Amino acid sequence: MRSHFSKRSPGASTLTWYTSFFTDLANTFWRGAVPPSFTTAEIDFVAGLVPAGSRVLDAPCGSGRHSVELAGRGFQVIGLDISAEAVEHARASSSAVDWRLGDVRDLASEGVVADLAICMGNSFGYLEHEENARFLADLGRVAPVLVVDYGCTAESLLPNLPGELHMSAGGVDVLAANTYDVTTGRMLIDFTFRSGERVERSTCVQHVYTAGELSRMLGAAGFSSVELYGDTDGSAFRVGSGRLLAVARR
Repeated sequence: MRSHFSKRSPGASTLTWYTSFFTDLANTFWRGAVPPSFTTAEIDFVAGLVPAGSRVLDAPCGSGRHSVELAGRGFQVIGLDISAEAVEHARASSSAVDWRLGDVRDLASEGVVADLAICMGNSFGYLEHEENARFLADLGRVAPVLVVDYGCTAESLLPNLPGELHMSAGGVDVLAANTYDVTTGRMLIDFTFRSGERVERSTCVQHVYTAGELSRMLGAAGFSSVELYGDTDGSAFRVGSGRLLAVARR
């Protein structure tokens, strides 16, 4: 499978792609794509970082799979997301979570205070670089412990970036075509979602940071220590790891 490297830069219309990307088709696909056992393992990993019953911020929370699991274990959870469809689905799933429709860029205005903040599901890196840095700083002001689940580190993606991927879940067929923009360090993914006769096309834009860059960003955001894991089993992060779980403490 070919990898695609180019000088293609995202246009102005793609800089806030996430505000309109997560429609019912995209969300339905991701709700069906993640086995419940994955969510259980992820919450096993984060739940041990703070005492039972602690306050947790899940941002962005998507359709709420992490928030619902945490609330079911007795945590006090706030779930924040910009997708109205995802938040509506989450509200129908559980009334035990304080669901909020909003933009993580406005997190400071939410007045949230928590013991733990999580940014799971590879949801970090969607913003512009300065906004990514501010988001981490805002999370640092919300909670003394932060978990960032990030699948777009350079060590995970390069040099074996897959060209095209075909996937199906939740009755939705997906074609994802990846391009890496060498001038900006961004990955651009052109998605085609198909369900019956319905077709939606959208582009996802995500910053690609090295693990070292993310660690320095977390340090600049006020965290005094950062631990890097390659999976929920606590294995060390290394080149070729499929994901990075960064645990940062103030």
